[in-house]
Amino acid sequence: MTKEQLLAMSADDYMSAEQLAFFTGLLQAMKVETHERIDKNRIIIESLETPSDPADVASVEEERHWLVNAIERDQRLLPQLEMALGRIADESFGWCDDSGEPIGLQRLLISPTTKYCIEAQERHEQLDRHQRQI
Repeated sequence: MTKEQLLAMSADDYMSAEQLAFFTGLLQAMKVETHERIDKNRIIIESLETPSDPADVASVEEERHWLVNAIERDQRLLPQLEMALGRIADESFGWCDDSGEPIGLQRLLISPTTKYCIEAQERHEQLDRHQRQI
């Protein structure tokens, strides 16, 4: 099934077996891609040599720092992907953890690991901002 076919389905088909299979495939593909990116970035880091020119050292260190951040970001994504697959298994995927309302196909296509509808996500972000200000 393509994204276009998914979006063309009726509202009555929301989180049907066919849609859940689509998102399972999407999340599994994202997991594979994420693992591949982590491996690729680790290989690149290992291949970076420390140059003798001090000006080049800063450039290499900046690249190394960027790659480490990318690896860390991807490593934080992996558990989110696993949790989303778990929500598919327990049939809670696609439904807001706060309100129980549908999250929506468009939102899930953009962010398939999300647990919240837009309204609930905005409330969580406002609460986080408020708590950081205290």
